[in-house]
Amino acid sequence: MFTLQQQTPARLHHLHVVSDDPARLAEFYCRQLDLEQLPGEGPTLVLAGPERAMTISPSGQHVEPHYGYALSHGDALERLRANLSTHNVRCTMLDDPLFECGAFLIADPQGRRLVFGLPVQAHAGKGVPARLQHTVFQTTELDRVVRFYVEKVGFTVSDEVVDDDGTVMTVFMRSDDEHHTLAFFRGSGNEWDHHCYETSEWNDIRDWGDRFAAAQVPIFFGPGRHGPGNNLFFMVTDPDGNRLEFSAELQHVDARTPPGVWPHAERTLNSWGRAWVRT
Repeated sequence: MFTLQQQTPARLHHLHVVSDDPARLAEFYCRQLDLEQLPGEGPTLVLAGPERAMTISPSGQHVEPHYGYALSHGDALERLRANLSTHNVRCTMLDDPLFECGAFLIADPQGRRLVFGLPVQAHAGKGVPARLQHTVFQTTELDRVVRFYVEKVGFTVSDEVVDDDGTVMTVFMRSDDEHHTLAFFRGSGNEWDHHCYETSEWNDIRDWGDRFAAAQVPIFFGPGRHGPGNNLFFMVTDPDGNRLEFSAELQHVDARTPPGVWPHAERTLNSWGRAWVRT
Protein backbone atom coordinates (compact mmCIF):
# COMPACT_ATOMS: atom_id res chain seq x y z
CA MET A 1 0.00 0.00 0.00
CA PHE A 2 1.29 3.46 -0.92
CA THR A 3 2.04 5.65 2.10
CA LEU A 4 3.47 9.13 2.24
CA GLN A 5 5.76 8.13 5.10
CA GLN A 6 7.43 5.33 3.12
CA GLN A 7 7.23 6.50 -0.50
CA THR A 8 7.02 10.31 -0.51
CA PRO A 9 7.46 11.85 2.98
CA ALA A 10 5.70 15.21 3.28
CA ARG A 11 5.83 17.87 6.01
CA LEU A 12 3.54 20.77 6.71
CA HIS A 13 5.33 23.78 5.24
CA HIS A 14 2.94 26.74 5.31
CA LEU A 15 -0.64 27.90 5.71
CA HIS A 16 -2.80 30.01 3.44
CA VAL A 17 -5.47 31.77 5.50
CA VAL A 18 -8.24 34.22 4.68
CA SER A 19 -8.85 37.20 6.96
CA ASP A 20 -11.16 40.20 7.27
CA ASP A 21 -8.12 42.18 8.40
CA PRO A 22 -4.95 40.77 6.78
CA ALA A 23 -2.73 43.63 7.98
CA ARG A 24 -3.69 43.10 11.63
CA LEU A 25 -3.18 39.34 11.36
CA ALA A 26 0.18 39.78 9.62
CA GLU A 27 1.34 42.20 12.31
CA PHE A 28 0.56 39.60 14.98
CA TYR A 29 2.54 36.82 13.27
CA CYS A 30 5.45 39.11 12.46
CA ARG A 31 5.63 40.38 16.05
CA GLN A 32 4.91 37.18 17.92
CA LEU A 33 6.40 34.51 15.62
CA ASP A 34 9.30 36.42 14.03
CA LEU A 35 7.87 36.28 10.52
CA GLU A 36 8.78 38.91 7.95
CA GLN A 37 6.54 40.20 5.19
CA LEU A 38 8.13 39.49 1.82
CA PRO A 39 7.84 41.81 -1.19
CA GLY A 40 5.02 40.96 -3.56
CA GLU A 41 2.25 42.27 -5.75
CA GLY A 42 -1.47 41.83 -5.25
CA PRO A 43 -3.62 41.66 -2.13
CA THR A 44 -2.15 38.44 -0.69
CA LEU A 45 0.48 38.97 2.01
CA VAL A 46 3.44 36.56 2.12
CA LEU A 47 5.10 35.98 5.49
CA ALA A 48 8.15 33.81 6.15
CA GLY A 49 10.46 33.11 9.04
CA PRO A 50 12.58 30.37 10.60
CA GLU A 51 10.90 27.08 9.54
CA ARG A 52 7.45 28.66 9.44
CA ALA A 53 5.53 30.62 6.83
CA MET A 54 2.05 31.68 5.78
CA THR A 55 0.13 33.65 3.19
CA ILE A 56 -2.90 35.78 4.04
CA SER A 57 -5.59 36.81 1.58
CA PRO A 58 -8.40 39.29 2.28
CA SER A 59 -11.95 38.01 2.60
CA GLY A 60 -14.28 38.60 -0.33
CA GLN A 61 -11.70 37.71 -3.00
CA HIS A 62 -13.22 34.28 -3.77
CA VAL A 63 -10.08 32.66 -2.37
CA GLU A 64 -10.20 29.60 -0.12
CA PRO A 65 -7.71 28.58 2.59
CA HIS A 66 -5.22 25.82 1.90
CA TYR A 67 -2.50 23.96 3.76
CA GLY A 68 0.84 23.47 2.02
CA TYR A 69 2.79 20.21 2.40
CA ALA A 70 6.37 20.13 1.14
CA LEU A 71 8.12 17.19 -0.48
CA SER A 72 11.88 16.86 -0.75
CA HIS A 73 12.38 16.63 -4.53
CA GLY A 74 10.60 16.62 -7.87
CA ASP A 75 10.57 12.84 -8.34
CA ALA A 76 8.69 12.42 -5.06
CA LEU A 77 6.15 15.05 -6.10
CA GLU A 78 5.53 13.23 -9.39
CA ARG A 79 5.18 9.86 -7.63
CA LEU A 80 2.58 11.37 -5.35
CA ARG A 81 0.72 12.91 -8.28
CA ALA A 82 0.71 9.53 -10.05
CA ASN A 83 -0.64 7.77 -6.96
CA LEU A 84 -3.41 10.33 -6.59
CA SER A 85 -4.30 9.88 -10.25
CA THR A 86 -4.71 6.11 -9.80
CA HIS A 87 -7.25 6.86 -7.05
CA ASN A 88 -9.12 9.41 -9.20
CA VAL A 89 -8.13 12.34 -7.01
CA ARG A 90 -8.13 15.50 -9.08
CA CYS A 91 -4.85 17.45 -8.98
CA THR A 92 -5.16 21.12 -9.93
CA MET A 93 -2.09 23.22 -10.63
CA LEU A 94 -1.73 26.13 -8.23
CA ASP A 95 0.48 29.20 -8.22
CA ASP A 96 1.69 29.44 -4.61
CA PRO A 97 4.39 32.03 -3.80
CA LEU A 98 6.00 29.71 -1.24
CA PHE A 99 6.26 26.73 -3.62
CA GLU A 100 8.13 26.30 -6.87
CA CYS A 101 6.23 26.03 -10.15
CA GLY A 102 4.53 22.64 -10.37
CA ALA A 103 2.67 22.63 -7.04
CA PHE A 104 -0.80 21.12 -7.14
CA LEU A 105 -3.94 21.22 -5.05
CA ILE A 106 -6.36 18.49 -3.97
CA ALA A 107 -9.68 18.78 -2.13
CA ASP A 108 -11.08 16.28 0.35
CA PRO A 109 -14.76 15.19 0.37
CA GLN A 110 -15.74 18.21 2.45
CA GLY A 111 -13.76 20.72 0.43
CA ARG A 112 -10.62 21.20 2.55
CA ARG A 113 -7.69 21.96 0.30
CA LEU A 114 -4.17 20.57 0.61
CA VAL A 115 -1.37 21.73 -1.67
CA PHE A 116 1.74 19.64 -2.36
CA GLY A 117 4.88 21.20 -3.75
CA LEU A 118 8.58 21.93 -3.51
CA PRO A 119 9.47 24.87 -1.25
CA VAL A 120 11.20 27.93 -2.62
CA GLN A 121 14.50 28.88 -1.02
CA ALA A 122 14.15 28.90 2.76
CA HIS A 123 13.86 32.26 4.45
CA ALA A 124 16.88 32.74 6.71
CA GLY A 125 15.18 34.39 9.65
CA LYS A 126 16.02 34.19 13.34
CA GLY A 127 13.79 33.54 16.31
CA VAL A 128 12.80 31.14 19.05
CA PRO A 129 12.62 27.59 17.57
CA ALA A 130 9.12 26.67 16.39
CA ARG A 131 8.76 24.66 13.17
CA LEU A 132 5.29 24.61 11.62
CA GLN A 133 4.40 20.95 12.13
CA HIS A 134 0.72 19.97 11.97
CA THR A 135 -2.80 21.18 11.37
CA VAL A 136 -6.09 19.85 12.78
CA PHE A 137 -9.76 20.08 11.82
CA GLN A 138 -13.18 19.29 13.23
CA THR A 139 -15.48 17.33 10.94
CA THR A 140 -19.03 16.00 10.83
CA GLU A 141 -17.93 13.08 8.63
CA LEU A 142 -14.88 11.68 10.39
CA ASP A 143 -14.98 8.17 8.91
CA ARG A 144 -15.40 9.37 5.32
CA VAL A 145 -12.68 12.01 5.59
CA VAL A 146 -10.16 9.65 7.21
CA ARG A 147 -10.75 7.01 4.50
CA PHE A 148 -9.97 9.63 1.87
CA TYR A 149 -6.68 10.68 3.44
CA VAL A 150 -5.54 7.13 4.20
CA GLU A 151 -6.76 5.16 1.19
CA LYS A 152 -6.35 7.79 -1.53
CA VAL A 153 -3.70 10.27 -0.36
CA GLY A 154 -1.44 7.97 1.67
CA PHE A 155 -1.54 9.28 5.24
CA THR A 156 -1.03 6.66 7.97
CA VAL A 157 -3.12 6.45 11.15
CA SER A 158 -0.93 6.78 14.25
CA ASP A 159 -3.60 6.83 16.97
CA GLU A 160 -7.37 6.79 17.39
CA VAL A 161 -9.42 8.09 20.32
CA VAL A 162 -12.50 5.92 20.87
CA ASP A 163 -15.66 6.56 22.91
CA ASP A 164 -17.19 4.03 25.31
CA ASP A 165 -19.58 2.77 22.62
CA GLY A 166 -16.75 2.16 20.14
CA THR A 167 -17.24 5.36 18.12
CA VAL A 168 -13.98 6.80 16.85
CA MET A 169 -13.83 10.43 18.00
CA THR A 170 -10.34 11.56 16.92
CA VAL A 171 -7.79 10.31 14.39
CA PHE A 172 -4.12 11.37 14.27
CA MET A 173 -2.35 10.76 10.95
CA ARG A 174 1.25 11.05 9.80
CA SER A 175 2.89 11.81 6.47
CA ASP A 176 6.48 11.30 7.66
CA ASP A 177 8.08 9.86 10.82
CA GLU A 178 6.44 12.34 13.21
CA HIS A 179 3.35 11.14 15.08
CA HIS A 180 0.93 13.40 13.20
CA THR A 181 1.01 16.14 10.62
CA LEU A 182 -2.79 16.06 10.20
CA ALA A 183 -5.62 15.17 12.59
CA PHE A 184 -9.41 15.25 12.76
CA PHE A 185 -11.85 15.52 15.66
CA ARG A 186 -15.46 14.40 15.29
CA GLY A 187 -17.54 17.52 15.86
CA SER A 188 -20.92 19.17 15.34
CA GLY A 189 -19.48 21.41 12.60
CA ASN A 190 -16.71 21.62 10.04
CA GLU A 191 -14.00 24.06 11.00
CA TRP A 192 -10.28 24.58 11.30
CA ASP A 193 -9.39 23.47 14.82
CA HIS A 194 -5.76 24.60 15.23
CA HIS A 195 -2.25 24.54 13.83
CA CYS A 196 0.92 23.65 15.71
CA TYR A 197 4.57 24.70 15.94
CA GLU A 198 7.09 22.12 17.16
CA THR A 199 9.87 23.50 19.36
CA SER A 200 13.16 21.93 20.36
CA GLU A 201 12.63 21.34 24.09
CA TRP A 202 10.66 22.20 27.21
CA ASN A 203 12.62 25.42 27.75
CA ASP A 204 11.34 26.66 24.37
CA ILE A 205 7.78 26.10 25.60
CA ARG A 206 8.66 28.28 28.59
CA ASP A 207 10.13 30.99 26.35
CA TRP A 208 7.09 31.03 24.05
CA GLY A 209 4.81 31.22 27.08
CA ASP A 210 6.77 34.20 28.38
CA ARG A 211 6.60 35.89 24.98
CA PHE A 212 2.81 35.61 24.79
CA ALA A 213 2.47 36.67 28.43
CA ALA A 214 4.47 39.84 27.70
CA ALA A 215 2.05 40.61 24.86
CA GLN A 216 -0.93 39.87 27.15
CA VAL A 217 -2.03 36.95 24.98
CA PRO A 218 -3.39 34.38 27.48
CA ILE A 219 -2.96 30.62 27.26
CA PHE A 220 -6.41 29.03 26.93
CA PHE A 221 -5.38 25.33 27.03
CA GLY A 222 -2.34 23.92 28.79
CA PRO A 223 0.42 23.73 29.58
CA GLY A 224 0.15 19.97 29.63
CA ARG A 225 1.04 16.74 27.88
CA HIS A 226 -1.06 14.96 25.26
CA GLY A 227 -1.50 11.21 25.39
CA PRO A 228 -1.42 10.55 21.62
CA GLY A 229 1.96 11.87 20.47
CA ASN A 230 3.21 12.28 24.06
CA ASN A 231 4.04 15.93 23.40
CA LEU A 232 4.17 18.87 25.79
CA PHE A 233 1.97 21.76 24.67
CA PHE A 234 0.01 24.93 25.23
CA MET A 235 -2.45 26.87 23.05
CA VAL A 236 -3.22 30.53 22.37
CA THR A 237 -5.32 32.38 19.78
CA ASP A 238 -4.46 34.98 17.16
CA PRO A 239 -6.50 38.17 16.49
CA ASP A 240 -8.85 36.27 14.13
CA GLY A 241 -9.54 33.61 16.73
CA ASN A 242 -7.39 30.97 15.02
CA ARG A 243 -5.82 28.61 17.55
CA LEU A 244 -2.05 28.11 17.74
CA GLU A 245 -0.38 25.26 19.58
CA PHE A 246 3.25 25.16 20.70
CA SER A 247 4.63 21.68 21.24
CA ALA A 248 7.78 19.81 22.24
CA GLU A 249 8.93 16.19 22.28
CA LEU A 250 6.41 14.95 19.71
CA GLN A 251 6.75 11.19 19.28
CA HIS A 252 8.33 9.65 16.17
CA VAL A 253 6.64 6.53 14.82
CA ASP A 254 8.14 3.65 12.85
CA ALA A 255 6.32 2.84 9.62
CA ARG A 256 5.52 -0.69 10.85
CA THR A 257 3.86 0.47 14.09
CA PRO A 258 0.12 -0.35 14.25
CA PRO A 259 -2.31 2.41 15.29
CA GLY A 260 -2.81 2.97 19.00
CA VAL A 261 -6.22 3.23 20.65
CA TRP A 262 -6.98 5.72 23.43
CA PRO A 263 -10.13 6.30 25.53
CA HIS A 264 -12.17 9.44 24.88
CA ALA A 265 -11.33 11.13 28.18
CA GLU A 266 -9.75 14.31 29.51
CA ARG A 267 -6.54 12.52 30.47
CA THR A 268 -6.05 11.42 26.87
CA LEU A 269 -5.98 15.04 25.72
CA ASN A 270 -4.06 16.28 28.74
CA SER A 271 -2.47 13.84 31.16
CA TRP A 272 -1.59 16.76 33.46
CA GLY A 273 -5.10 17.99 34.11
CA ARG A 274 -8.15 19.60 32.53
CA ALA A 275 -8.68 19.34 28.79
CA TRP A 276 -10.49 21.16 26.01
CA VAL A 277 -12.96 18.50 24.82
CA ARG A 278 -14.59 19.17 21.43
CA THR A 279 -18.32 18.60 21.06
